[in-house]
Amino acid sequence: MKHLLSKKLQLQHLILLLLFFAHVAGFAQDDSSGQLKTVTLDEAIQLGILNNRQLKMAHTDVAIAAENISQAKIAKVPRVGLSGGYTYIGDPKLYEGFYENNITVDYFNHRAFANIVSTMPIYGGGVINSKIEQQKLIGEMQESVARMTQADVKNAITQYYFTLEKLYRQIEVTKQNIINTDLRISQLKSRVENGQNLKSDLIRTELQQSNFKVSVFRNTNDIELVSNYLDILIGLPANTVLKPQLTENAILLEEVNLQKSLTEAYQNREEIKRATIGVALSKSTLDITKSGFRPNINANLILNTEYPAQWPNYVNIINYWAAGISLNWDISSFYSVKHRVRGDKLQIEKSNIALDATKDQIDKEVKTAFVKYAESKRNIMVYKKDVELALSNYKIVKSRYDNDFALISDMVDAELQLNNSKISLVNANLDLIIQYYSLQFAMGKL
Repeated sequence: MKHLLSKKLQLQHLILLLLFFAHVAGFAQDDSSGQLKTVTLDEAIQLGILNNRQLKMAHTDVAIAAENISQAKIAKVPRVGLSGGYTYIGDPKLYEGFYENNITVDYFNHRAFANIVSTMPIYGGGVINSKIEQQKLIGEMQESVARMTQADVKNAITQYYFTLEKLYRQIEVTKQNIINTDLRISQLKSRVENGQNLKSDLIRTELQQSNFKVSVFRNTNDIELVSNYLDILIGLPANTVLKPQLTENAILLEEVNLQKSLTEAYQNREEIKRATIGVALSKSTLDITKSGFRPNINANLILNTEYPAQWPNYVNIINYWAAGISLNWDISSFYSVKHRVRGDKLQIEKSNIALDATKDQIDKEVKTAFVKYAESKRNIMVYKKDVELALSNYKIVKSRYDNDFALISDMVDAELQLNNSKISLVNANLDLIIQYYSLQFAMGKL
């Protein structure tokens, strides 16, 4: 009898061992069913800088601004125009009275002319230089926009990257619980057959395992969605499923303090630089408007040739040149220019207010990111303690359950608490990294 029991126990252990390895192989197959691409954070960021469409558009705007600067500088270059013409004139008729008699005149039929006209601005009230400076400021603005877009892209990449890592680690924790509950279900089936446990105990455990599988399924779907978002950001095919590749020591979190963070944010944030350029742009617009009070002076040069020289009496060619200075001063526009000047001054005041508002917004963002980062640090300590307590409770309940002093419901509750505390700790560790990068972004260092 003892020999039969021993063989039965050995068979049960063999079945449990086979089930365990079958589940492990099944989970490994699930992980490899899709085409996974492992990627480091640096690789993802470099791909984003090279391929992101928003960033490409921002760089194109920079190139357009550079062309506009060159176009503005052309206003200083002399303008040269070439014109010419040829006319064939038929013999005219002279009429007497009201079309009573006519006489045909032997007229010279050919007439031609050509001239070259050059104009060079000498003084335009400063408008040319002001427009060149304005285009340079717009170029600086576009460069700032490109840098800000790059920072936004890098920030989005880090957010999605560590969200992916969070999901993968949640799946690891939950899959281990599925394996554990699968082994317990096999044991319960034998105990139910022997009358040692109720059918409801088996059903409750199977329900717990089903919830774990649903959680894995949900996280797997989230991985595909987040991978798709990240694919779009970094320019990979949209169906590429990404898996972060990082080590615990790959990311070194620096110690930061609030005042230093604010100081660096004021120095680095592109929003402040853009707002400052906005003030300068408003001032350049005022300078252009004020040029309306001043005259325009141009130097002119003309080279001309005509045939015939004095039409139609002298059939010969005349060439001449002329040089001079012209002045244009629109006195009547003073009244309207005065009102535009007032409007431009108000725009400068508005730009200064916008600069202060930008500083206030950055101040709020830095403080929020700093508080969240400090909070994430504290959360890790709390969740570590929760895992220790949940693990201790699980061991106690399992020991009591194995000795028939605890119900299966107690075991299920203990296991759920341990699972939730482990996942909370995983999330807290990665949230700390995410909040660190959010703080770096708020400081303008990303």
